[in-house]
Formats: sequence, structure tokens, C-alpha cells
Amino acid sequence: MGYKKAQQQEQGVLRILVIQATKHFFRSFALSHPSTPVTLPKMDVEVDLIWGDDSESEVFAQAHGQDMCVIFRYSLNPTLPESFPSRIVTCFHELPGEDACKRFPNRDSMREALFLSIRGVWDQCIGHPSVTAPDVTVEIYEDAERRNQWRISHESLYNQYVESLLLVSNLFRCGKEKFQVHNTVDYSRLVQIRHLGGRGRTVLVRSSPSSKALYVFKGVSFGAFLESRADFQHQRDVCYHEIRTISSLPKHPNIIPPPNTFVTVRKIGEDQEAFICGALYPFMEHGTLDDQIQNTKAIGARLPLIDKAAWCFQMASAIAHTHFTAHTFHMDLKPANFILNSRRDLILIDWEQSGAALYTLAPEADGSWDIKEARTGSLDRGDADSLEPKLVYEKYCGPDRENLAWGRPKWNVFPLWRDLYPRALEAAEVFSLGRTMWMLLEQVTQSEVEDLDKVIVSWSKMAEDIPEDWKGVVSRCLDPDPHKRIGLSELVDFWAAVPGMSSLRPDIIMNLGSAL
Repeated sequence: MGYKKAQQQEQGVLRILVIQATKHFFRSFALSHPSTPVTLPKMDVEVDLIWGDDSESEVFAQAHGQDMCVIFRYSLNPTLPESFPSRIVTCFHELPGEDACKRFPNRDSMREALFLSIRGVWDQCIGHPSVTAPDVTVEIYEDAERRNQWRISHESLYNQYVESLLLVSNLFRCGKEKFQVHNTVDYSRLVQIRHLGGRGRTVLVRSSPSSKALYVFKGVSFGAFLESRADFQHQRDVCYHEIRTISSLPKHPNIIPPPNTFVTVRKIGEDQEAFICGALYPFMEHGTLDDQIQNTKAIGARLPLIDKAAWCFQMASAIAHTHFTAHTFHMDLKPANFILNSRRDLILIDWEQSGAALYTLAPEADGSWDIKEARTGSLDRGDADSLEPKLVYEKYCGPDRENLAWGRPKWNVFPLWRDLYPRALEAAEVFSLGRTMWMLLEQVTQSEVEDLDKVIVSWSKMAEDIPEDWKGVVSRCLDPDPHKRIGLSELVDFWAAVPGMSSLRPDIIMNLGSAL
């Protein structure tokens, strides 16, 4: 049987750092779950993605090198099951045919063989004048003497991919987002340095061969379309939703601003209409908060307390602004979704609103609870309308329900709670903030908790440097009873009042009033 698409994405990511200069791993918006790299000789090409198609008849591999990005294709030939491409497809999709798979002792050896096949043709194919055309893949096949060969293939599906996207003029046709004049750059003009991970296509790029500035392209490429039409449609919709959401948020110093450059594609043979396939975001070389925790922990050090306090304030300030000013939610708070700018201030990213990290998700927001509003108090004090409303959480006991097919949890309560129960939404986001703050203060990496069935919050001997009142405020965020959790305004005030904050980091409390 074939692998599920989620397994294909996770197990198909191949990280081979082949140039000494790229040893220091560029992190993206923290969506990546790479597999164990295959150890191979260093060279100037990197295979960073492997994926299969829905029909389980093809495997694609994306390679970067010499400022080029090339997609290689391996096709199953039922009449030649022993051919190299057929064995790659059979092993990747786990298709019936034991004899064919015996040639690859495990999936890592299959990946290594695939990489070597690309390595063997790389220097030849990148010299072809059409290899960088937007509709091109390079097909790997065997000749009559069982030697690997390559040929340029112009994919007929490319125009279908373009037609499935939105025109620039239609992206903000409806809704509360303010349309602004944006720059555009054609996808084919991007200098692609390397894939950065994630479910979609996130790539470190330069906007042109003459540009030195680095950006992060986040969007949906032709490769995503080749993988799965259904997954592509989801990734496309999420991409557009994130752009619209960011564009609708009032400005805040700790929230990523709207992109001002859209990346576009055009149909082959037509130059008139430009369709949006993504956007460019600034690349921030300090990486994510999870990177900071990992790097510091790796050398047995502790992050400075003043930095931790400043970052906790900035987290709380960003979510308070999101809740009280923008009247919306984030829902996927975690250290990997905060990146550090050049001033080492936190910037909240990944506004897809299409899934949550289960290790930071509030327990009542896991889709198994419903809310109703009851009024409490005494009728003796006046009219019934004046009685204080209270949220009552009730365990859902009905049939399975799903409104988030590609994310977790399967039943997303955040949009409903935003519209009807903002106090419940606030409590849920506070819980996620508490877990994220604990991971920062204790210095717990994402890899330590992301696969746990249950996260137990505790403080180790290494965390003796954390003041007791800091631990106490985290506990108030994580109270099992949502009604007893600290509110966002009080949480912001707590971190703003940390001794030394105003003198050492006066810049971060200047915007305290605008956050509430």
C-alpha cells in the first residue's frame, strides 16, 4: 500500500548539506520536520525534497544548486519493473513487488541511489537552455544498456496549475483587507538558494540574479501541483488566507507585516495575465526562538533572563493586539513560529489559521468540547438581563466531526469562539502562550515535545535561575480551568513590570498601550 501523503511529506524530505558554507542550517518559518540526512560526498547540489504523486506512479525530487532549482521525475514502467525509475517508485510508494524492493535495503538507501542519479546528470542538464523553463521537469530513465539518462520534459499540466491560481487583481476583491499597490516578481526570475522546509514550498531566494538581499518565498509552486491536486488546493487556499489575514491586521512591532512583493506566474505562451503563487517575506538570519533554545542548550548555556522576559512580553503583547485590536486569533503559538529580527526582537509568523501544535494547544480547544453561555447571579438584584453570563464547557458526545481536513485538531473551534465566545478564545490563546513561555524559560526544544502524547510541565534544576513569580505566572496561564487563567492584559502588564525591563529594554515597552 502507498504511504499517506503526510508520511510522504515527512519521510520524503531529504536534507543533504553539500557545501561547507551551508553547514549552518537556514531555518524557515519553522514548519520543517526533516528526515535523517544521507551522508554523501560534498558537492554543489542539494536534493531537499522527494515526493510522490496521488496515482503512485511517479516520484519527484527537487534539487538546488548553482542558483538553480530543478525538478527531477521518475516514472513507473509496469513492463520494466526492474528499471531504476520503476524501483524508485515501487520503493517510495511501497507498491507490491518484493523482488524490486530488495535492491534497496531501506528507504535511506533508495534516497541515496536517487541522489546519486541526480548527481550523475546534474552538470549536463543544468547546461540545457530549457532546464529553467517554468513547465520543465527532467525525466530520469534507463536506456537499452540499463544506464541512467535524462531528458527535458515540458509538462502539459503547467497551464492547469497556473489557471488554478488567482489573478493579482482578485486576491483582495472581497473582505476587510486593504488593497495596496504591491510589487510583483515572476517566479522564474527568483534565484532559489535552498528549500527551507514546511508543508508547502518555502524557499530561501534572491529576487533577481543582481540582487544580494535574501527573502523567503512562501507559496505554492508547480511541484506542489504535481504532487497532489487536493493537497495543492489546500496549500493554495491557506497561502491566500495567510496573505489576506496578515494584510487585515493592524500594525504591531511583533507581528510580521504584510508582504509588499507578490510572486507571480503566467501561462506558457501568454504574457498578459499574472497569477499569484506566493509572496516574498524578509529573511531573518537569527532564525526562530526554537533555534535560539536549541543552540544555547547545545552548548550547555542559559539564555539571559532579560532576553527571556523581553521575549515573553513580546509574545503576550502580540497576542493581546491580535485579540483586542484585530479581533482574531493565531491558534498555532509555539517557539518555532516566532522569528528574531536584526534587533533580536520576536516577530510572530505563520498566520495560516489552519492547524495547531498539539503540545501547546489548550485542552478545551482540541475539538472535543462545546460551549454554551449561562447566566449566573440572583434575580433578586434586578432584571434577568443584568445577570452575569458564564461560559459552560460541555464534552461533545456526538458523531465524529471535521472542519479542518488537513490540520490538527480535526474540529477547529477557533473561528466560532472568535465570533461568539471571545473570552474562551482568549483563555485558549493564554494557555498556548503559557506552554510557549515555559518552553522558553525551561529551554525545551520543539523536538523534545512534539511527539509526546502528553506534555508534563515541570521545572528542572537548570531552571533555578527562573524567578518564582515567573514560574507562577506560567502556572496561571496553564490552569486546567479556563475561567481561572490569567487574562491577556494582566499577562502583558506582568512582563512589562519585570525589574530592569524599562531600563534595559525601554524599546519594547513603548508600544504597550497599542497592544491592548
